[in-house]
Amino acid sequence: MSDLVLRRIPFNFDDVEFVWNPGNPTFSMMMNAVTFQAIGFEKYMCLAMRDAEAVITDPAVLEEARLFRAQESVHSNAHRVHVKALVGRYPGLQDVLDESVAGFEALYASEDLPFHLAYAANIEATFTPLFGTIIENRDALFSGGDPRIAALMLWHFCEEIEHRNSALKIYNHVVGDRFYRTKQLKKVFGHIGANAAKINAGFRKHVPEIPESAHQSAVKALPIPFAHKARLILGILESQTPWHNAEKSRVPAYYKTWRGRYEQGQDMSVLNDLSLLAAHA
Repeated sequence: MSDLVLRRIPFNFDDVEFVWNPGNPTFSMMMNAVTFQAIGFEKYMCLAMRDAEAVITDPAVLEEARLFRAQESVHSNAHRVHVKALVGRYPGLQDVLDESVAGFEALYASEDLPFHLAYAANIEATFTPLFGTIIENRDALFSGGDPRIAALMLWHFCEEIEHRNSALKIYNHVVGDRFYRTKQLKKVFGHIGANAAKINAGFRKHVPEIPESAHQSAVKALPIPFAHKARLILGILESQTPWHNAEKSRVPAYYKTWRGRYEQGQDMSVLNDLSLLAAHA
C-alpha cells in the first residue's frame, strides 16, 4: 500500500516579484526556472504514468503509479498559479512557458514508453540529493525572500522526497532493464538541459532588469557549505548508476517536520518557520 498523500494547498501569489528574494537573485532565478520547467515536465510525467498504468500487472505498483501521477498533477497546477502571477507582470513570459511545455510534448510524441519511464526515473532520482540539499540549507537560501514562494518550493520538494522511489519502482516493473536507463542519460539530460537553457534565455529577454550576476551558475552561487555541494554532486552521480535504490536515499529531517505541520492543519501556503518569517519582515 502506497503512503503517498495528495495535498492541495491554496497558494496565492498576487503581486509576487520576479526576484522574490532580493538578497539572492540567482536562487530566485533558479526557483523561477523550476516553476516554468515543472509545468511541462509534470505533464510529461503524467502522460508517461498514464501509459504505464495500462501495462502494470502488480496492484501495488499500479496504486503507486496512480498516486504518483496525481501528486505530479497537483504540483503542475500549483506552479501554474505562480506563472500566472509572473506573466501578469511580464506578458512575454507566457511564450517562455509555451515553449517549455511544447518541448516536453514533442518528446512525448517522438519516444516510446520505455524511454519515457527511463526519463522519469533518471530525473526523479536526482531530486532527492538536489532538493534535499536545498531543504537542509533552507535558512540560507530562503531567508529574506517571499514566504509564499518558499512555501511553494518546500512543499514541492518535500513531496518529491516522499515519492522518491515511485518512478524507479514503475520503471523496474515495466521495463526492468537497469542498463537501458543508464544508456539514456545523455539524451535525457541533454533534453532537460536544453529546455532549462531556453527558459533562462527567455528570462533574459522578457525580464531585462534582472541583474547580470543572477545568471551565473546556480550551484556555484548557492550560499551553502562546500561539503554540501560536494555531497550534492556525488549524490546526483550515484543516482544515475544502474544499482541505484532511491528508497535508501538520504532523507532530510525537515521532511518529517514539514509533514507534521501539514498533519496538524497549519497553513502551508506561507512558510511558517518563524526565523524565516522574521527575516522577511
